[in-house]
Amino acid sequence: MYQRSTRISRMHKKIPAIKSLIIFYLPRQYSTQVRVRFAPSPTGKLHIGGLRTAFYNYLFAKKYNGKFLLRIEDTDQERLQTDSIENIISSLKWAGIEPDYGPHVSKLDDSAQGRPWLQSKRLHIYHEYIKILLDSGKAYHCFCDEARLSLLKRNAAMRQEKHSYDGKCRHLSAESVQKLIDQDQPYVIRFKLEDRDVFFSDLTTGRHKSNPYKQEGDFVLIKSDKFPTYHFANVVDDHLMGITHVLRGQEWQLSTAKHILLYEAFGWKHPVYAHLPLICNNDGSKISKRQNDIDVLTYRKNGFFPQSILAYLSTFGGGIKINVLEKFFDNYQKVVEKLVENFDENQMNSRSVKLNPELLNNINRRFIRLRLCSDKKERHEMANELRELVRDKFNIESDSFYLNESYLINVLNLCQDRIYTLKDLVHDEKNSFLWRDMSNIDHLISDSMRYNLKCLVKEIKQFLNQSNQDFENSSLNSKFKKELNDLFKKKLEPISQDGTKVNYWKLSRFLLTGRLEGPPVLEIINLLGKDNTIYRLNIAEKILNKI
Repeated sequence: MYQRSTRISRMHKKIPAIKSLIIFYLPRQYSTQVRVRFAPSPTGKLHIGGLRTAFYNYLFAKKYNGKFLLRIEDTDQERLQTDSIENIISSLKWAGIEPDYGPHVSKLDDSAQGRPWLQSKRLHIYHEYIKILLDSGKAYHCFCDEARLSLLKRNAAMRQEKHSYDGKCRHLSAESVQKLIDQDQPYVIRFKLEDRDVFFSDLTTGRHKSNPYKQEGDFVLIKSDKFPTYHFANVVDDHLMGITHVLRGQEWQLSTAKHILLYEAFGWKHPVYAHLPLICNNDGSKISKRQNDIDVLTYRKNGFFPQSILAYLSTFGGGIKINVLEKFFDNYQKVVEKLVENFDENQMNSRSVKLNPELLNNINRRFIRLRLCSDKKERHEMANELRELVRDKFNIESDSFYLNESYLINVLNLCQDRIYTLKDLVHDEKNSFLWRDMSNIDHLISDSMRYNLKCLVKEIKQFLNQSNQDFENSSLNSKFKKELNDLFKKKLEPISQDGTKVNYWKLSRFLLTGRLEGPPVLEIINLLGKDNTIYRLNIAEKILNKI
């Protein structure tokens, strides 16, 4: 029924000695193909850790021209969130990690590939396979109620022993079992373990030895609601879907021995396992689905590019032959392609990693720079992205100067070293002057400022109107600065009416932005251009002339 994959055999000749012990077989119809899956539980939003798992499976599949499957493990009906599946699919789509098969992908060969993709639609399959284990004596019905199980747990704690099921129902006769079932007694179905060590090799963590019998005793396969446990459904589905490699979070490593025993009970060969390192918060605690700031679509909402998120994730656990921070990408549209090209499963490691928002910020800033120096199409797309942010935030009319593509790109060029995301240009209050005129500055003007501002606005307007200089050309700023300094010294009074020294650069900034502090005045004029600068000065002048 199974045959060895020559492609995979050659691949594993590269793995170091301790990892070269891995042997696996594939169902015949998949015998020449790497097949991996991402199998999230729809109990919350997809967070950055889940996306990392999906991405590494995607990289592995694409490197070996294999298949990447999305399977939804929705057997935990109590914790199921109805909108979670859509969130998972939307998150993967935004990140560009599209599965070859999944609940939202319709293909003619779906059935041959392992459909259905939701475990809740596969209950009949699990019931067929649990019957095989029951008939062979490798599983049994357990009628122990919650009260007895809780007592076992308390007694183990009092003895300072590890809690494990004591196997009371192991030895019930077939007649007793049937009688209890006929009486509608609730039951679960447990796997009958043997007291022995299980050995397996992991692509990232090496050789392991474990004894599930001593760790927890006979574990549950089918729950009282007739739904399978994660462990049982996981093994059955991975086998029937021809999964060759299981890349998943390190928290599942302790369960691997149980899964291997299930494979053996069915007479199946298990896949290769690779457990990816834990992702922790800065304080070392494990990340959780209940953290609202780390779900994938929140990163999108906060203005990060999908390529930035994937480049960031490539630093979580090794496996990438290049250091993306030292040798950054040269093509925004080919980020994933480059990561696939440089992916090496033999370089994955098991060291836990911490979320690093500063690193993500810097990566996103570098992508802003890359996109700006890319082709016209890339700059056009980024201008469109910024335009939507501005329109949504400030409710600006479509024909506004501030939504003009040349102005938007000019803003990006001059602000690229001061922002981490496009959203910073819109939601950071100090940048609001980019999208608003000066009609709201009246309440900010003190009596001592008014006289100096009136004189200043008159002189600057006259200077700009008489000048033929290209004010959008920042290379001329040194000349422009000298001319303005001369203007301030020759035409304006250095001391204000209250006896303090006047800083005309600050007052110039105030006339244009409504703020005394902020970007250099010449950069502001570079951004606005001559006509819009004069437009803003006219608004300020009207306000200053009010009685």
